[in-house]
Amino acid sequence: MTHGRHIKVLGRGSASRMGDAKVIETMLVDLIDVLGMRLLDKAHMYEVATEIEKLGKEPFEDEGGVTGVCVLSTSHCSIHTWPLRPFFVMDVYSCRDFDAQAIEQFLTDRIGAYDLQVTDVSASLDYKFANKPARPVAETVGQA
Repeated sequence: MTHGRHIKVLGRGSASRMGDAKVIETMLVDLIDVLGMRLLDKAHMYEVATEIEKLGKEPFEDEGGVTGVCVLSTSHCSIHTWPLRPFFVMDVYSCRDFDAQAIEQFLTDRIGAYDLQVTDVSASLDYKFANKPARPVAETVGQA
């Protein structure tokens, strides 16, 4: 039994757009709408400051950028951008199916995305239930 769809997107895009938290926020919220998903709250956006002394060193987590996370009624959508590279990684998961191909064109239009690598990791959601009955809810409440 597969539990939804999970897409990873890596790519390059417009440095100026990827460095603008408002552009990324609007892009995430609009993408969620295009995919027919429902946002539970506002998008959570974080600007990561560029630390010049760390440029060119690995890991590249301090080269600045924008991180955005949206919590959905069916799971989440997140992105982190590194405008100086200019590179981004996006994650879209929902327990319901969605049109993954729509994501590519949308990212191209909104953040100038190119050189995209889209990976569908939905097969990893294929949960194999053990051959034993599920524990009743009363047994699982309060247990870690």
